[in-house]
Amino acid sequence: MFFCLASDYLANRQSCAVFRVLVFPLLFTSIYFGIIGRGFGFGDGFVYSTSVLLGFPDIVQGVTWMVGRPGIDFVLALFATVVLETKTDKSSSDEAEQHATNWKKHPATWFTILVTLLALFGGSQIHIHRGSFFQVGYPEYVPKSIPVGCVIGPGGIDLELQKDYDRWFDRSATLVNAGAKLVMWSEETAATSNDDDEAALISRAQTFAQENNVYLAFTYNRTIVDDLTENKLLVITPQGEIAINYSKSHPVPLIEPIQAGKPEIPYIDTPEFGRVGVAICFDFNFPSFITQASKYNIDVMLQPSWTWGPIGTYHSRGNALRAVENGFTMLRCGSQGFSGVFEPALNGIYTQHVPAITDSEYIFHLPIQKRAGTLYGYTGDLFGFLCLITGVGAALYLTIKRFRDDQIRI
Repeated sequence: MFFCLASDYLANRQSCAVFRVLVFPLLFTSIYFGIIGRGFGFGDGFVYSTSVLLGFPDIVQGVTWMVGRPGIDFVLALFATVVLETKTDKSSSDEAEQHATNWKKHPATWFTILVTLLALFGGSQIHIHRGSFFQVGYPEYVPKSIPVGCVIGPGGIDLELQKDYDRWFDRSATLVNAGAKLVMWSEETAATSNDDDEAALISRAQTFAQENNVYLAFTYNRTIVDDLTENKLLVITPQGEIAINYSKSHPVPLIEPIQAGKPEIPYIDTPEFGRVGVAICFDFNFPSFITQASKYNIDVMLQPSWTWGPIGTYHSRGNALRAVENGFTMLRCGSQGFSGVFEPALNGIYTQHVPAITDSEYIFHLPIQKRAGTLYGYTGDLFGFLCLITGVGAALYLTIKRFRDDQIRI
């Protein structure tokens, strides 16, 4: 951040408004995208812009659909520099005259145009569902839905409860009796200590899915050796077959001593839900990883999760952006976080979520709709890399220019 502020200091001493307005947003975006996200392996887990998601959904929807999370960071920082650009120092008439520009060329004018277009575009996506324009009734465009359920376990903090398999299958049965056609467990609901435990759990899951004619996405923490585990998610079909066998690809740094899985999103084609893919919790903090959902044209993504404290709410809202970036519908079952359905549009007509309490079950209605194409789905993190390259290049230019100017003065 010091590099970002130092470069902004140099930029604000330039006569060119482009440097004064753009250098800070470019570097601000680069810090979260390149250094924190990719360099330290935290993805977008600690991004400040999550705080604006609820306040400006139309703008967030528009920019996320186009360029993803880095675009939100950029627009947020750009607002700050544009506001500063409108301020002139009345104590210096020369400087005031230097910074004064025609209103048509002023950065504030162009910023206003930018956010207006983003709000109009994003607002149309949120409020105008596909096939609903003009004067079309709900029955003609609202997609059909299928009941699905979440079983909420303890996560990896209560081994005794995790080993109580009867409890989790009983809760799954409750959801099936309520009409759920797909049941998913939150992250690390169960645990296995050895190969025999694992085989018994899988066999029971297969029998349950087959007897109840339901898709079962169940999770468990598999012990490999002491102090090394594997975070697992298996999807069983109504025929009792293992359709997906997935291990978490992105363990939380410094917290999860687990073996990382293969960095690929597995998926299954189903007659009921379309193409269904899976990833676990922190995997969704890596937009470049989840972009595979666009590549494979996945309609529904399943996300079991486990968080704690206020991180649960923050994490849930940030992860919901993956649905907007890639155009899929997401079913999230999170222990101590939000559980529910998240659509490709923020505040979509089928968006449902509740703060899920440990050792409980919830039922939701999952809309059956095909993945919606997005610009970000095609370009990926291109905008983020452009900010990184342009921002660093501008900072280096300003640093060299300042050094040369100092030499000339000497």
